[in-house]
This record gives sequence, structure tokens and C-alpha cells, in this order.
Amino acid sequence: MLNIILVSKHLRAPKKFNLHDRRTAFAFGGAVLAALALVFAMGMAASRAVGGLQLSHLQQRVAEQDRQLAEIKAENQRDMNAMALRLAELQAQANRLNALGIRLTRDSKLAGGEFDFEKTPGAGGDEAAEDVSAADLKSNLKQVQAEFESSAQQLSVLESMLFEQELELKSQPTTRPTDSYVTSDFGYRMHPVLGGRAHHNGIDFEANIGDPVRSAGNGLVKFAGWKTGFGNVVEIDHQNGYVTVYAHNSAFTVKEGDVVRAGQVVAKAGSTGRSTGPHVHFEVHKDGRPVNPRAFLDKSRG
Repeated sequence: MLNIILVSKHLRAPKKFNLHDRRTAFAFGGAVLAALALVFAMGMAASRAVGGLQLSHLQQRVAEQDRQLAEIKAENQRDMNAMALRLAELQAQANRLNALGIRLTRDSKLAGGEFDFEKTPGAGGDEAAEDVSAADLKSNLKQVQAEFESSAQQLSVLESMLFEQELELKSQPTTRPTDSYVTSDFGYRMHPVLGGRAHHNGIDFEANIGDPVRSAGNGLVKFAGWKTGFGNVVEIDHQNGYVTVYAHNSAFTVKEGDVVRAGQVVAKAGSTGRSTGPHVHFEVHKDGRPVNPRAFLDKSRG
């Protein structure tokens, strides 16, 4: 005989169950099954709760990784934008240097084959290449920019030197005062008015009254007026020890104190003063002494 005895402080006396009794056995079995079902359900609920916590943790980790990846991507994009901006600046500097180099090559009459700024120079090598890191790329860009800035300074200095040289050359009296031919040269000759032998301190050009008379170089008009023998005369100081004289003019187109450029019309040809007819009398003085103008005018033709 199988009996189950329940003892509890809530019971006045122990309670006895006889499992040989069908009704009792069924009731006890149902209670056991219900207890097992409850335990199973609690275990499933606990498993689901643990699984839910693990899934939530994994989701949080994935979200954190996505956020970190987004930050890395944004930082990389900022670096790429910064490098793109630096490359644009370097390209602008390269274009400026190329334009400056082309102009300096042309103005200084250097051989185009030696300094061809419009042609990409050749390069090559048999060494192996490797991937470039962002840090190395930034360093290389910084180095290239420094080299560009140094080259720009050197070209600017060269440009200034060439400009000063050009001003110096244009200040020398190398521009012909008129396009006509020489009728009387520098040196001793028979004086056309007074007779006898006299030193001619300039050269005479054939001209008609009113023909333009041009400055032989850049300079400052130091005198424009009447002088005995010369008639209407213009004197131009070229600020380098050279002074040019234009005599026998019929009219002036400049006045004392004017700044003139090489080739600028300063007077109209005439026959004022001691003269036998219209012509342009042209003199060059170096440090106060007359010199042969042909030495300078021949340079302009050479």
C-alpha cells in the first residue's frame, strides 16, 4: 500500500493520502503535472528574459559600433575634404607659377625648350611602390606646398629683377626720335650756317615741319623752352646719368616736369633757332658730356 502523508503546521493533524485510491491518485498526478508545467513555464520565461537581455546588449553594442564607424567615416571625409582643398590651393599656385614662368621666359628671351612651363616634365623609375598612408600624404602635401612657396618667392625676385632691368634698358636712349634717315652725323663737320670747322654734338634727322619727335627713353622733362641756337628745345633726364636733347622744334607736346615714356611724342619737328631748314637735332649726354647717339640707336636695331 502506497500512502502519502502531509504534515503542516497549518493542519491540525497529519493528512494521509492513499494512492491506491483512483481519485486520489489522479488528483495527485494532476498536481504534480501542474507543478512541473509551472516550473517549465517559469524556466521558459526566465530563458526568454535572459535572451532578451542578451539581445538588447548585443543591439546596444552594434549601435555603438555603428556610431563609432560613422564618426570614423565623418573624420575621414573631413580629412579628404581638407586634402582636396589643399590640392586645389596647390593647383592654383601651380597655375600661377606656370603663368609667371611663361611670361618671364618670354620677357627674358630664354630658350623655350629649356624652360617650357606648359609641358609636364617626364619622370619614371623601376622601384616598387607601396600604399600611402593619410599621414604620409599630408606630410607630402605640406612639403610640396613649402616648395611651391619657395619657388614663388624666387620667381617673384626674378620678376622684380627683370622689371628693374627692363626699366633700366628703357631709360637708356635707345629709341629713335624719328623714323627718317640721318643727314648729319656726330663729330667734326663744316658748320652749315657759320661756315668753318665745328664739332657737331649730335646727329640730324631729315624731317618735315610738324613731324612727331619721340623720346628716346623713359625719363623726366627737365626743360622745354627756347635756347639760343637750338630754338625750341626739349631736354629729358633719364635718371641714370643720361640726358637727351631735341632741338629746332616747331611746337612742344610736353612741359617741364612731365614724366615721359620711351617712344612718346614730346615735340613737333621744325626749323627754329640756328637752322637751314626743317630737321630733328638729337643729342645724348652722359654725365654732362655729349656722346655719339649712334652707339645707342644701333642697339635698338640690333
